[in-house]
Amino acid sequence: MVEEHGIDLVIGVGGCSCMDLAKLIAFGHYHREDLWDYIHGVKSPVGENRLMLVEVPTYPSGGSEFGQGAVAHDSATGDHGTLYGVRADYAILSPQYSMTLNREMTTYTGLVTLSQLTASTLGDTNPISYGTGVAAAKAVFEALKTLQEDPKNEDARGIIMYGASVSTSGWLGLGKKSNYAYGIYDLEAIPEELFGAPYRQSLTLLLPRFLLALAEEHRETLETYFHDVFGINGSVEASVAHLIELFGSFGLDMYFHAGLSDETIRKAITEDTAGGLSFEAAFQLMKSCIK
Repeated sequence: MVEEHGIDLVIGVGGCSCMDLAKLIAFGHYHREDLWDYIHGVKSPVGENRLMLVEVPTYPSGGSEFGQGAVAHDSATGDHGTLYGVRADYAILSPQYSMTLNREMTTYTGLVTLSQLTASTLGDTNPISYGTGVAAAKAVFEALKTLQEDPKNEDARGIIMYGASVSTSGWLGLGKKSNYAYGIYDLEAIPEELFGAPYRQSLTLLLPRFLLALAEEHRETLETYFHDVFGINGSVEASVAHLIELFGSFGLDMYFHAGLSDETIRKAITEDTAGGLSFEAAFQLMKSCIK
């Protein structure tokens, strides 16, 4: 036990799962009996006792080292939720810690970070926070392109690592009147259920198609965002097709390969997983991801 050994510090090293677990341990040390009340949002962890916490990301993308959330899942009972309101005391961001990632995993770090920055920035009417989000997204995308040719480039890796932290910092989206772009996080659960897809693959494949689905109500905002971040002008449809092709050129398969029936896909879509889209729009989005 932590207390028995006189330890008052928890260090989370790894990807978001490891860092989230460190948060749960640091907080749960003082709240063993009612931890799930905090995870389910019945109680707020803000201001409650916890152990000191240091986070060290080695797989930069999710931004858990700077964010306040910690996803919890009990494999024995199937219970799950997010402890929200616990942030690390210190985070150590060293691009050298991500050097062992292969090309595919490195590419996912950049595209997941880009996805999260997009969710935080899209629809922001505050010129300062919107400009910050756009600058971070552009820098991450350029860094990812650099790493395709120079995978040992520390500056590029550092930019992605910092961009991941910014995406969860709470500095972005200050002028949002609606959080519609965060719906991608709800939709992300569908490929996990249908294909067993990890978070990184699910979010990356969904991003361009989700943006296309948003065009029905937010076309002008999307066209501006595509121009500001990617330098793409024209229709949302053409921009999305270009992004799918571009992401694929990084060596990623931008489709799920499975012979699922329409009924199976529809059953995975619920009010909680539709991401704010209509059930039909969510269905068509998922169909467009399958080849």
